[in-house]
Amino acid sequence: MYKFCNLTHAQLLFNPGIKTKAVKKGDEYVINGGKMWTTSGTQADWMCLLANTSDGPPHRNKSLICLPMNLPGVHIARKINKIGMWSSDTAEVFFDDVHVPCKNIIGQEGMGFTYQMLQFQEERLWAVANSECS
Repeated sequence: MYKFCNLTHAQLLFNPGIKTKAVKKGDEYVINGGKMWTTSGTQADWMCLLANTSDGPPHRNKSLICLPMNLPGVHIARKINKIGMWSSDTAEVFFDDVHVPCKNIIGQEGMGFTYQMLQFQEERLWAVANSECS
């Protein structure tokens, strides 16, 4: 079974200036930067990475890329200690010239911000439903 990590609300809403870049070179992206607050970052096999793929407006220059965590250049910097939610770890991850095939992009290039906002809406509904049932 594969473990997967995803973007957090805080990362996108409180840090809209994402610095991680994925530059297209031939049939792959070369990724450099970092990701803070990575859910399940120390144990995941794959990551859904939101990265800048162009220099356009911030809401149109980001793409979601499915990134295997075992690629050369993926460095798990540290596990972040948290007060709660211990069932999944949280980590800081860095990318140093990580090569990922272009076919690993999720949806259309430049639509990552929109896709992420749609996912957050569903996540918020589940959070409300779970809190009401508890």
